[in-house]
Amino acid sequence: MENLRCLHCGSANYWLNGSHNGIQRYKCKECRRYFSDKPRKFNYADKQKALDMVMNNCGIRKTARFIGCSPYMVMLWIKEAANYLKEEDLTSTEEIIEMDEIYTKVKKTET
Repeated sequence: MENLRCLHCGSANYWLNGSHNGIQRYKCKECRRYFSDKPRKFNYADKQKALDMVMNNCGIRKTARFIGCSPYMVMLWIKEAANYLKEEDLTSTEEIIEMDEIYTKVKKTET
């Protein structure tokens, strides 16, 4: 494929690296990471829609059901967006804590 690029660094410099379940795998010569030509299940627009829903007070589980993915995947997208904002220094000095319908129970042990 002449227009195939590495998903990680965008380089067009790669070599064939076998196949898995009938899908051709490639290895990037620049960043040394693996990728395939299989289309991704969730594109950028899906991720953006999920982030918009979460930022507008829609719960993580409800967002996941709407998009068709797992709540864990939505959490990964949120962390990915937060890391991007940190790298680009687009965050303010204030920190925002947001609660969701997912809670963790912590049992206090008596000493």
